[in-house]
Amino acid sequence: MSDRNSLNKPDALMPFLHEAPFSAMDEKVRDAIMHKSRLIRFLAGEPLYLQGQEGYPLYFLTEGLVKLSATASHGKECVLHIIRPGTFVDLGMLFYEGGSPCSAFAVSSSKAYLLDKNQILLVMTEYPLFALEIMRRMTLRERLFINKLVGSQGRISVACRVSSWLLHRSRMEGGNVIFLDVNRELMARVLGVTRESFSRELSRLQGAGAISVKRRAITLLDKKILMKEALQ
Repeated sequence: MSDRNSLNKPDALMPFLHEAPFSAMDEKVRDAIMHKSRLIRFLAGEPLYLQGQEGYPLYFLTEGLVKLSATASHGKECVLHIIRPGTFVDLGMLFYEGGSPCSAFAVSSSKAYLLDKNQILLVMTEYPLFALEIMRRMTLRERLFINKLVGSQGRISVACRVSSWLLHRSRMEGGNVIFLDVNRELMARVLGVTRESFSRELSRLQGAGAISVKRRAITLLDKKILMKEALQ
């Protein structure tokens, strides 16, 4: 079960409130968001919310990893995305009507702040730059899901998926070294490929001189090769 003992200790949220998208607002508003938030801890495997849940919460992850997944009618789980610290779990809940389209589960022991939906919507009307950043993040998430949908129909090759993912993570992390913070099985499911195909593609790219793989660390050596693969 979740550890609710630290619900009213929002101090750890403050460093994130000085970064985008919160940096677009003034200190008084950031303080109001912090003091109205509640910290909730989740054990590995515990749900933050479930698919179909009405009025599901708006969380901002500050520690750990969370996976978004949906279950098909035949019971197979489709892993949609891995949420990392410094990110909203699902901004769509600000505008969705009805139940959640997916579930969110803690991959590891995690901490997330429960934010007030109405407060965030009000801030969006008062701070256009904050609203634009929220829209940008939603658009990026939408693009990821569209690519996953197209890939599930066999329209995107394994080489394209893996190379695009490597380039995306490199841009997000601002460097050429990527650390696999989840196991290869889960990462492969996020990309919509098998674990064997994922490992095989990493080996192929390493053999081509595009990357270097040492345990969980992947170093991008030649982005031109990756960009070429990403366009196939």
